[in-house]
Amino acid sequence: MKKSIPYAALRWLSAALVLVLILGHTLKNRVSPADFSSVEASVAPTVLCDAMKKADAQLLKRLYGLNPSDYEGCVLYAPVSNIDARELLLVKLRDVSQQAAVVAAAEQRLRTQTNAFDGYGTDQYALLTGHSAIEAHGNYVMFVVSENEAAAKAAFLAAL
Repeated sequence: MKKSIPYAALRWLSAALVLVLILGHTLKNRVSPADFSSVEASVAPTVLCDAMKKADAQLLKRLYGLNPSDYEGCVLYAPVSNIDARELLLVKLRDVSQQAAVVAAAEQRLRTQTNAFDGYGTDQYALLTGHSAIEAHGNYVMFVVSENEAAAKAAFLAAL
């Protein structure tokens, strides 16, 4: 009986896979030295429109349950009207251990908005289900709902 894959090749393939997984995890959780204002200046223009405004700390707490003073940098661009779903949240964490809580808050906000627009706000529902992203990379988290979500993601990654 002939074996199709030599054991040595299988070992090298397994080792390479483990290395790729470790490197991918390390790069994703790499702390970025990027200044928060420069990241905001890179990302915000890709999604901002007349239907969005910079929110205050109170609105951020109400919509996400996050206290901006807990983070090194935090900004929310929220819709001017309750019938719009477009928004942008950027957070620079003080510590990478905060990442899971911020991502969970963004996921909850996305679920809340998706449920709110399901059944009557078809354009907004389509934005939420097809043009939203939560990106967490080291000490930065971005949540975006916009027609230009791909451009926002690219700008976010480039700024880090």
